[in-house]
Amino acid sequence: MSAYIVTGAPGTGKSTLLGHLGRDYRTVAEPARELIAEHRAAGAELPGTDDFISMILERSIRNHALAADSGDEVIFFDRGMPDCVAYAVYLGADPVPSREAVVRFRYEPTVFLAPPWEDIYTTDEERRMTFDQVGSFHDALADAYAATDYQLVELPRSTVAERAAFVRNHLRL
Repeated sequence: MSAYIVTGAPGTGKSTLLGHLGRDYRTVAEPARELIAEHRAAGAELPGTDDFISMILERSIRNHALAADSGDEVIFFDRGMPDCVAYAVYLGADPVPSREAVVRFRYEPTVFLAPPWEDIYTTDEERRMTFDQVGSFHDALADAYAATDYQLVELPRSTVAERAAFVRNHLRL
């Protein structure tokens, strides 16, 4: 499989970009947003930080395994396992299980990082960080990916079509 990650702090346009790329390529949704939405739909409270990060990691491993069976297909993930490391570090949880998973389950070395962009940032039911918190989480993400030997390529602050073209051109797709 050719599995690429699109990452970035909340509200940086990742999911919008992946929706656009999803017209031509397979995409995998962000596990944290899925889990939050599922808990809300069931009327259940979110688990504590350690349990929630563990659930995100489990879902990330499952998504990676399902994608591994896709042959030569190009797949874009909305976040990857290094994001679990960043969540753990940022939220003060144990990052060791996530770090172990990052070593075992690899994606393509090129990772697209959406930078904080105040002009497009909004909050919603699943996204509650302030814009200042977005910057801190962005730094945690960059550190987590750099520490795990991924090469970050910053996405331009431009239209979704231009961002998608940037990704395709960078990967020569």
